[in-house]
Amino acid sequence: MRNATLGASARSARGCWRTALPLAATIQLVGAGGAYAQDEATDTVALDTVVVSLTGSPTGLARFPFSASLAAGPDLVQANSGLFIEEALHALPGVRVQNRFNASVGERISIRGFGARAQFGVRGIRIVVDGIPATLPDGQTTLDHLELGSLARVEVLRGPGASLYGNGAGGVIILRSTPPYTGAARHSARLVVGSNGLVNAHAATSGSAGGASYRASVGRSSAHGFRKNVSGEGVDPYSSFDRTTANAFASLPTLGGSLSAQASGVVLDALNPGSLPSELFDDGSSQAWSFNVAQGARKSVRQAQAGLRWLGPLGGAEVAVSIYGVRRELDNPIPTSVIDLGRSGGGVRIEAGSEWHRRGQGARIDFGIETEAQIDERRNFRNRGGEAGTLTLDQEERVGALAAFATLRLSLARRLEGTFALRADRLRFQVDDRLVEAEDPDDSGVRSMGAVSPSLGLYLGLGEHGLFAALSGSFETPTTTELANRPSGAGGFNPELGAARGRSVEAGARGALGPDLRYDATLFATYLSGQLVPFEVLSAPGRRFYRNAGRSRTHGVEVFVDADLHSPLSVRLAYEYLDARYTDFTVDEARLDGNRVPGVAPHLAEATLRADGAEAGWGWFAELRVERRGEVPLSDANDATAPGHTLLEVRIGADAVEWGPLRLVPLFAVTNLTNRRYASSVVVNAFGGRYFEPGPTRGGYLGLSVGWERP
Repeated sequence: MRNATLGASARSARGCWRTALPLAATIQLVGAGGAYAQDEATDTVALDTVVVSLTGSPTGLARFPFSASLAAGPDLVQANSGLFIEEALHALPGVRVQNRFNASVGERISIRGFGARAQFGVRGIRIVVDGIPATLPDGQTTLDHLELGSLARVEVLRGPGASLYGNGAGGVIILRSTPPYTGAARHSARLVVGSNGLVNAHAATSGSAGGASYRASVGRSSAHGFRKNVSGEGVDPYSSFDRTTANAFASLPTLGGSLSAQASGVVLDALNPGSLPSELFDDGSSQAWSFNVAQGARKSVRQAQAGLRWLGPLGGAEVAVSIYGVRRELDNPIPTSVIDLGRSGGGVRIEAGSEWHRRGQGARIDFGIETEAQIDERRNFRNRGGEAGTLTLDQEERVGALAAFATLRLSLARRLEGTFALRADRLRFQVDDRLVEAEDPDDSGVRSMGAVSPSLGLYLGLGEHGLFAALSGSFETPTTTELANRPSGAGGFNPELGAARGRSVEAGARGALGPDLRYDATLFATYLSGQLVPFEVLSAPGRRFYRNAGRSRTHGVEVFVDADLHSPLSVRLAYEYLDARYTDFTVDEARLDGNRVPGVAPHLAEATLRADGAEAGWGWFAELRVERRGEVPLSDANDATAPGHTLLEVRIGADAVEWGPLRLVPLFAVTNLTNRRYASSVVVNAFGGRYFEPGPTRGGYLGLSVGWERP
């Protein structure tokens, strides 16, 4: 994968991350005025502009007044296993992924510290997949349904985006699949096999007829994993998973615009090996935690999602209307409980935009409304060796959200542009307790939370360089799961847990130093009140509860450089420094002021050296990637840390090998080349010091993609 920060235009569809910084490129984040063109060809072609979707209104890519990053083209999947989303997010400054190598909880994605302490899935940031939110109204995101083999584009707003996307928007990630083929039909198949029993297969078909187009894919992946059940009867794998995904998309001209429909489904079964205490981790053990094994910790998910989107002109404005729905069924034994959850959700978003010009000055306004709903049917049982025992919780949880938003962009002077955005959100959480007995009172209730989130950005263009500065607000409510998990064991919602609120300021520069070097550098500071902090208790080890910290702040630096060295060599460098600390926080009469916020490594550096034989006519390429992470504080008291580590991996592949009508794309990779012992993820404030989720030893994979088409 190649990466470019926003502020670079494209030389080609494959290399839009590799280009200089003209003023012609445009940005739009899910806005009505510049939605991603669904009929964009997937062949390599010369481009004058790059269209993305980040703010609700199109603006010059070079003139974007907020921190953002873009990665696009086949390099997103080239020589990757197609199994982990971290492969698509490498070297995007400000974006961090803790790959827990545990499909039952998923990868943890964070942006500038937001989401770094998620219990499972993704928290603190918003994710949109092909125009349909993957983040539910309460702020929880799961990516089990994502088909990485079809990924074509990643757009990231680094820093608070609540003025655009509302609850939990400490950052925004937009994921887009490959557009439909513009010819009659194109087919592809991909198979990857690797260490620890990895098998990942993916097949897709795409085409068009008349004005209609379509794309469909199916994927199947499985592995037995590297975590083992160590017992008197021997050693057996206890981190296996099996996942099947299906995705479909269709588009056709309708009512003067374009109507698109999409659907996805996933079936996932995975074992949960849990985290380890320091005495086992330090001894080099990667075994599954014995209590997780004894209690049959695992996850079984069945999910279906569908959405419709119409985009076109209406009454002199550009209008977009989106509607989506999701159904998720979860059977989730954790060490202390068996969770049975049925979740239904959906929403409607209506956007409109218009622009005007007068005397050389221009302006654009985008505005809209959004409403979402979520219903959770939650039942918890005592865990009896992996089977449901006594019913301990039975309740219906409902979330309703309503929002209005607007974005105004103005040309303030010949080189100066300003963008102002404002969003008002109101969320209502309601719980109906169905387990009411003599010794168990009715815990039904209602919680309301909301915020008005503004943002203001300025951009000053200086030829091939640009300066920007921005102020933004954010807020993050607890999810229904976090509200329902009460240390007392009572039902209903935790009345003491509230929303986190924050404000962020950033300033930076981006540009090009000649034709061969692109750069982006940003300074930022974020101030939070009521930050959501996880913890565990003696009576329920392995179960996460949450409380609000008083106040905290994060200061940071992000630097990205993309340089052509001497053909065919190029290098990408990304560095981030985060200093996240509590400024006012007391737990059990212990003052934690000045302590580092746990779960965040202060230093992260990545470098990728690429030899691209395609540019020299060889057709092959090779990448050496190096990642260095600093030590990670593990508790609010800062009395334990996970050591820092350096990882190396090598990827080798070919752009395409023609064999008759077939296009063959082989790939090979070695991961953790130096066989480093490291913690791939951590569990902050874990009871009994079970902080460490170990990463795998040296491994690798190889694969082959086959494509053919009918013109």
